[in-house]
Amino acid sequence: MSHALSALMAQTARAVAPDTDGQLLKRFVRTGDEAAFAELVRRLGPLVLGVCRRIVPDAHTAEDAFQAAFLVLARRAADVRPVEAVRGWLYGVAVRCAKEARAVNARRRAREVPVPNVPEQPAEPDEPADADVLHALDEEMTQLPEHLRTAVVLCELEGLSRKEAAGRLGLSEGTLSSRLAKARKLLAHRLRERGVTLSAAGLSAALSATAQARVPADLTARALTAALLPALGPVSVVTLSTRVLKAMLVQKLKTVLPLAALALAALACVGLAATQEPPALQPKTALAPRAAQPAPKVAPRPLPKGPDELLYWNEGKLVLTTPDGKATKTIGFEGVELHQRGGQLSPDGKTIAYLASPKLKGNQANLGEFKATTRPQYPQLHVRALDDHGPGTSLGTTCESFVWSPDGTEIACSTLSDKPGQQPVATTVIVNVKSKEKSPLKLPANHAVTDWAPDGRLLTTSFSGTDAPSAKARLHLMNRDGTEHKALAPDTNAMMGQISPDGARVLCVLLTFATETAAEKKAREDKGERFPEPQSELAVLDIAAGKFTKVRDVPANADIFGYCWAPTGKQIAYTWRQKHEGKPEDIAGKETESRLIVCDPDGQNAKTVASAKETGQWHITLSGVHWR
Repeated sequence: MSHALSALMAQTARAVAPDTDGQLLKRFVRTGDEAAFAELVRRLGPLVLGVCRRIVPDAHTAEDAFQAAFLVLARRAADVRPVEAVRGWLYGVAVRCAKEARAVNARRRAREVPVPNVPEQPAEPDEPADADVLHALDEEMTQLPEHLRTAVVLCELEGLSRKEAAGRLGLSEGTLSSRLAKARKLLAHRLRERGVTLSAAGLSAALSATAQARVPADLTARALTAALLPALGPVSVVTLSTRVLKAMLVQKLKTVLPLAALALAALACVGLAATQEPPALQPKTALAPRAAQPAPKVAPRPLPKGPDELLYWNEGKLVLTTPDGKATKTIGFEGVELHQRGGQLSPDGKTIAYLASPKLKGNQANLGEFKATTRPQYPQLHVRALDDHGPGTSLGTTCESFVWSPDGTEIACSTLSDKPGQQPVATTVIVNVKSKEKSPLKLPANHAVTDWAPDGRLLTTSFSGTDAPSAKARLHLMNRDGTEHKALAPDTNAMMGQISPDGARVLCVLLTFATETAAEKKAREDKGERFPEPQSELAVLDIAAGKFTKVRDVPANADIFGYCWAPTGKQIAYTWRQKHEGKPEDIAGKETESRLIVCDPDGQNAKTVASAKETGQWHITLSGVHWR
C-alpha cells in the first residue's frame, strides 16, 4: 500500500466520521475528497463484501468483485441521486460485479484442465444452508426500483429505524413505510415466481440473514488503490469494473433516455448552416399557408457564417481542422479539463462552447492518466473566444447536451434529472450567452434537445420510453415554445437527430433490437443484463418521405462517437472507434483504432481526416465532431 493511501486511511476517521453517507459522497463528487471516499469504503465495505461472498463462492473472486464495486462507485458517484441512497445504489452495483466475476470465473475454469481440488480461503461467515434463497434474494433486490431498494437496505439490512432512515432520505415516516411495504410485496411475488415461497416472517428472516462481512484491512486498502489509483490496481479488477460500467450505460441507454448514450458516445455535435434570420416566435396560426396569410416581403438579415472548419475532441484537447485535414490547429485551455463530448463553434466560428471541470490538485494529481475517468465532478458549460487561451467563462449550468441557436445569442442545454420514486426526465433550459440568464424550455417528459434548426423556430429532440426493450427511441421536431411540431418516423427506433441545413433531412442513429433464443436470453440474464443490446447504425432520414438511408461503409465493428452536417449540407462528418469481439480479459489490451471521416450523406466519397491508435478497447481517442 502506498504511503499516501496509508496516511489517507489514518486520517479518515477523525476527518469525516460525523458526516452522513450522502454528505461524504457530495464532498467526493464536488472536490474529489479522497478522505471522504475512504470513509465510504470503510462504512459500506461490510455490506458490499457480504453481497459478493454470497454470490461468488471463490474468496479471491469475491474480493475482485468487492474492489470493482468501489471502482464503479468512484467513476459513477455523480449518478447517485439522491446522494443518501448510495447504499441501495451500491448494493445493486455489488450484485452486478459479483455476478459478472462469477461468470468470468466459470468461463475460465471451463477452459482449464481439471486438477485435484485445493481448499479455497474460507469466507466468513460460512455460507448458510439456505444459500440458494439468499442468492435469489440478492438478485431480486437489484430488480427493485432504486428508491424501494434503498429503503430495504437501510431498514432491513442496515438495521436503521424508520425514523432515522426517513430523516436521511428526506421523507416522512409514512412514505418510507409505504415503500418498505411495497418492496416486501414485490420481493415476495418475484421470489414465488422463482419457486421460493416465504411468509412475511420468512422474508424478514431471509433479509436479516444477508449478513454483512468483516472486511480485512488489507482488502480495504486494495479497494482504495483500485478506486483512486486504477493504474496500480489489479488488471482483473479494472477489466471487471469496465465491463460492469459498460453494461450499466447500455441499460441506461435502453431504459431511461438517449442522454446516457450521449454521455458515453459524445454525440453533442450539430451541423448548422447560415441561411436566414430566425423569425420571432409566432402563434400557431402563423403556420397557415401563405395564400391565406401573406407575409410582407422583407429581406432577412443574413445569419453569421463560419470558417468551414471542423472541431473535434482528441485525447483531452480540441483540434480545429480543414475538411481535407491538411491544416490543423490545437486549441489550448488553461485550468480546466475538457469533457470528451467535445466543443461547438458558434455560428460565426469565433466562440467555443464546451463542457469542462476544474483540474485536479494536490494528491488528486496522483490519479495520473486515469483522472479523467475517475473524477466524478459534473462538467459545467463554458464559452470562450476561439483565439483566447484561458479557461473561459462558465455559464453556471451543468448539462449533458447543448446546441447553439442559429444567431449565436443562446444555447439550449439538456440534462437528466432523477427524483426519488419517479422515472428520470430530461430538463432543458435556454441560456443567454451574454447575460447568462436562463429560461426553461417546457418540453414533454423524456425529451432532450439534440439540435436547433437553422430557421430558429424548431428544435430536434430525442425521446425514449422507460420500459425497454419495448420502449421506443423517437425523433421529434418541437416548436420553440416546447410544443410538438412533428413526430419523425414514429414507427422506427432512432435517436440523437442532427437536422440538415435545408431542414429536409435528419442525421441520426438507427436502433435495431434483435430477437433472442431462450438460451441467449438466459445467458444475458445470468450476466445481470435485463435487456438485449440493440444494433446501432448511422442513417439519414428524409423528413418528407419518412425513409432512412443508411450511411454506407461505416465499419460493422465500429462505435459511433459523434456526427454532424457540413454547413453546405452536401457532406457529413463522423467519428468512430474500433470495437473488438471477445472476452474483456482478452481485448482489454488490444490495439484500437479511431477515425474522423468526411463523406457524402450516403457514405460515398469517404475521406479519413484524422486517425489514431491506442492500446485498450475502452480508450476514447477521437470524439465530438462539429462543423462550422
